[in-house]
Amino acid sequence: MKSPGSARSAPGFRSSASGALYYIGSNGYGWSSTVCDTLGMNFCFAVTWLDLSGTNHRGYGFQLRCLSE
Repeated sequence: MKSPGSARSAPGFRSSASGALYYIGSNGYGWSSTVCDTLGMNFCFAVTWLDLSGTNHRGYGFQLRCLSE
């Protein structure tokens, strides 16, 4: 078990079409509570960049993390 604040591997995501895992160890993805038409808004990140403007079908296996209540 890793201690809080220690480096963790980026989780990648699971494809909605095939169920395959992608970008594990290099990119992270998560859902926003915002929607855009029928798509969910998502964010993605790596060590050197952050993109807050993605949209994808909600079937993609991005992480869900509660950042505030």
